[in-house]
Amino acid sequence: MAANSTIYRGKIQLSDVDRGCYEQLELTLAQHPSETGERLVARILAYALCYEQGLTFTKGICEGDSPDISYQLPGEKMKLWVEAGEPSAERMLTACRKAEQVELFLYAKHPWRWEQTHLESLRAMPNLKITLLPGDQLTAVSTGMKRSFDWSVTVTDGVVYLDTGGVSAEFELKQLLDPR
Repeated sequence: MAANSTIYRGKIQLSDVDRGCYEQLELTLAQHPSETGERLVARILAYALCYEQGLTFTKGICEGDSPDISYQLPGEKMKLWVEAGEPSAERMLTACRKAEQVELFLYAKHPWRWEQTHLESLRAMPNLKITLLPGDQLTAVSTGMKRSFDWSVTVTDGVVYLDTGGVSAEFELKQLLDPR
């Protein structure tokens, strides 16, 4: 973690009905000085939506060639690479070579621009899943974000219900690419 990073600690009551995952998560993560509030919220949501025992936040933005979140057993190929934001197609192709499964949680003011530029070149990747997160919802949540947080995240029938104690959001998980 960089010296000027802001540390966030929080709890998430996760009820992912779609995956049968019910957990009380405790998180500690750093927000790099150059990282937006929306990206921080996207990383937290990505962690909750991909949660499995052993999933960890990495140095991410501080280390250009590592994912935001990963799951890797010692001595083995990375099992899961999770990215949040608008990475280049080259970065995602590299991720697909390094990990068994790659999940991108795309968010942007104009996601269609990213789709037009990158999506076609990524369609052939059999281990890449791309989910669109609503930028306006991320902005609303990040505006009231506190360094200590307690969230409830429920996922059912592809819809996320998020309660931050100050903001409630509901949005559908729109899959732009899902090879499964």
